[in-house]
Amino acid sequence: MATKLKKYVNEYICFIYPLFTLIYFAYVFFSSIRTGITMTFFLAVGVVGICAFHLTFATACDRVFALYVLFNLISGIWCVHYGIPLSVFVGEVSTTFLPMILYYAGRGFDEEYAARYYHGFMVAALLMGAIGAVFYIWAPRFYIDFSYVNEFISKADVPTMRVRMNSIIGSGPMGAFVAYSTCVSAFFLRKDEKKTKIIGVIYLLLSILFSFMANQRSAMFCVILFLVFYEFVDIVVDRRKPMKYIWIALGSVAAILVAVFIVARGVFEKFYIRLASIPDGFGERSGSWVDAVNSMKNIWIGDGLGSHGHRAAGIQPYIVADGGLVKLYTEMGIIGTAMIITVVVMIYIKALTGRNKKLSGIVPELAVITSAILMSIGSNVLEMELCAPIVYFALGRAVLKINEKPEDTGGVNN
Repeated sequence: MATKLKKYVNEYICFIYPLFTLIYFAYVFFSSIRTGITMTFFLAVGVVGICAFHLTFATACDRVFALYVLFNLISGIWCVHYGIPLSVFVGEVSTTFLPMILYYAGRGFDEEYAARYYHGFMVAALLMGAIGAVFYIWAPRFYIDFSYVNEFISKADVPTMRVRMNSIIGSGPMGAFVAYSTCVSAFFLRKDEKKTKIIGVIYLLLSILFSFMANQRSAMFCVILFLVFYEFVDIVVDRRKPMKYIWIALGSVAAILVAVFIVARGVFEKFYIRLASIPDGFGERSGSWVDAVNSMKNIWIGDGLGSHGHRAAGIQPYIVADGGLVKLYTEMGIIGTAMIITVVVMIYIKALTGRNKKLSGIVPELAVITSAILMSIGSNVLEMELCAPIVYFALGRAVLKINEKPEDTGGVNN
């Protein structure tokens, strides 16, 4: 009975992302749907199942992460004590805390269920991109009105709507979604089966296309960085390809850039300007970051989960609307921040120094984690209930893979 119930829980978790996409798509036509509340309900059901079957404290990473999860939960005590309403903390639990539990799904899923979860995520992300592309090209009136009402665009007209591909969730979450899907495509690209590789190529190409259509600076940068990282592992670490492939890859990229510059110079300049403006983004936000840090009630334990998030606007004078890492520090303080940093650093160290090609075994996971960190510099991607679960799943799976014994992995492609 327990085995069958565990199977149902695993199946449910694998379907959670496609379900999220369906919820958002339905919201376009039925405005009465409360997307956040609906997603929280389905995610909470999955979290209960994960806690029942996949909790583990076997490794040092597991124990430190468990302390971090507990620290987030009990931070509600001082969050309320410092004057933030309980409703703010509870709301943050739904969007920030619940996705953390997906770490244990990543730790507990075997290769088959990990593949199914990643397939589900890829289908959800690319379906979201395909829907966005259709609306971007078609530009129906109802979609423009939908985008304006949901504050995706500042003016309800076609030119404004086409500045970025917002899909049905906004360009910020969309950019993060497809940046992660670009990284996850490596899971399929690195398999030996030809059919799986072909699926991986399709996933990769569509993810890159949609990430640039979303036109988010940090997401595009992460996609480019992933491609460099992937080739580095493939050519230098695994030695799957001869070194000449580096020059072939560089030549291909240069040729594509030249072709785009000649044929569609406006498109080239649009993306070049966006990428070149990344340093400006730090300057635009640094003032609010300093104010938020200086206003902290306690630098050691922070001000509590949600105390500097968007829900605290109007209550907390200094919120961190764009800057997930700063938000993390102001809410969790030195102690809480040190916990999650410790988990991530342990993964990096073991991946880079471990024997039996530990780095090769967690390419998609390490790419997702790194992308989340980089995007969190300028945006609150870990506060987005839609985008955060895949990050914590990847974190848990990375811990699983780096602690596997050689006889358990069966090589890079297992």
